[in-house]
Amino acid sequence: MNRFIAFVFISAMFFGLNEACKKNIVMIANQLYSSRGNLLIECSDNKGKFSSNLLSFDANPFIISFSDYRWPKETRWDCTISHGENNKFYYDLQVYHANYQRCGQLRSWIAKDDGIWFTESYEDPAGFVLPWKTRA
Repeated sequence: MNRFIAFVFISAMFFGLNEACKKNIVMIANQLYSSRGNLLIECSDNKGKFSSNLLSFDANPFIISFSDYRWPKETRWDCTISHGENNKFYYDLQVYHANYQRCGQLRSWIAKDDGIWFTESYEDPAGFVLPWKTRA
């Protein structure tokens, strides 16, 4: 009986904590100073949700706010970001991935002239991660 009570208590804590889970955020910002052009953003998750935006220079960031899928299903968001004439410069990114439910995660991606910058922190500055690819 004591084990059953412990099981019920732990189960209640688990489900209660999952209900209070903060949403995760993927944020994409446009800081393309040289061209001051638009950044085309097209994102989708592994369940078929789709979101897109044309982000002008130094505008408010494009934000995707979501909750992770419950285990055993993974959560994945993929985005293609591109800019320039005929979207010549681009990159296909996996902007978020989780194999289990997480709470309050941040993934901040910044498009700059030299490439793509990234941080997972509200306090720490972003660092350079990827150069732009070019279309032929």
